[in-house]
Amino acid sequence: MTQGAALGAALVTAALVLTAGASAADSGTGAPAVSDAEAVSLLYEDSPPPDCPTEAEFEAEVAKLTSKAHFTKERRARRVRIELSSGGRDVTGRLVSGDGKNQSSRELRGKTCREVASALAIAVALTIDPEALLGPSEATPAKPPEAAAAPEPPPAAPKPPPPKPKPAAPLAPRPVAPPAPTRVHFGVGVGLTLEGTWAPRMSPGGKVLGVIAPGDHLRVALGFTRFLTREVDDVSFGAWLVDGSVSYNLAVLGVVRPFASLGYELGMIEASGSGLPTTVEAERPWQAASAGVGLRLETEGFFLQVGGSLVVPLYRQRYLVSDSLGKVSLLYEVPPVGLKQETSLGVFL
Repeated sequence: MTQGAALGAALVTAALVLTAGASAADSGTGAPAVSDAEAVSLLYEDSPPPDCPTEAEFEAEVAKLTSKAHFTKERRARRVRIELSSGGRDVTGRLVSGDGKNQSSRELRGKTCREVASALAIAVALTIDPEALLGPSEATPAKPPEAAAAPEPPPAAPKPPPPKPKPAAPLAPRPVAPPAPTRVHFGVGVGLTLEGTWAPRMSPGGKVLGVIAPGDHLRVALGFTRFLTREVDDVSFGAWLVDGSVSYNLAVLGVVRPFASLGYELGMIEASGSGLPTTVEAERPWQAASAGVGLRLETEGFFLQVGGSLVVPLYRQRYLVSDSLGKVSLLYEVPPVGLKQETSLGVFL
């Protein structure tokens, strides 16, 4: 039985006990209204709502409450009719007892059919036996006298609290090995330079250079280049240049090391005209910046590198010539951007 059913049954029980007591008082006898075993003819709802107990389950519920109920089909037996119906969310139960003028009825409501049927079973039991819920009246046997409790031992002295653990000594920091000093290599080399910016037509030049290599990535180089004289329309061009560059190895893949570089060069351009009755010579200063990329093969003992650069002159020279009639024309003007290619081979000391 659910908590809701128990609550509903308790309320119905109280009401029916009072009713049964009143009936006994009216009769003036003070005795139960029925004999020790009363025959009851039960008419149970033919079409009860869902979740309702069967007629046999209902009779068994009444029999649990009183032993004086004897259900029979005889006509002389007391007639008890149970009606169950549902309306909306509630279930209505109705108990009709007796015949004719002695007929009485009680109506109950609940949320479930089993709750209402359980309350009706209590009502039927009380109709048959008003003392159905009072339980047996046997005297309760007296409890034997309890033996005197032994005196409790005095409380033991409290144990001293355990000593607090000493805090662990802080671990000494591990000595950090000092970083290995950067090893600096010095090298020298020779190379071939092709450049076509300061004069018409690209011309080769020989180069000597020195290299400083701190670590695996940074490289600083300083070189001197002398270009061969080239002839263009009876005018010869030659030059010598001093250049410095800083390059950085973008990756170290064993001996293969791609790099990027920035450079600066300065020097002197020599130009002379040989097609005139009198040879005219001139020297012009040269300055330019460069940026390039390349590939370097490098070991502990030697290096080989190939690279290309864009050359940007800081100022642009113009070379003019005149013919035998004195007509002046432009022979060459330095472009805003030129190209340079370098190949060098060297050893580390």
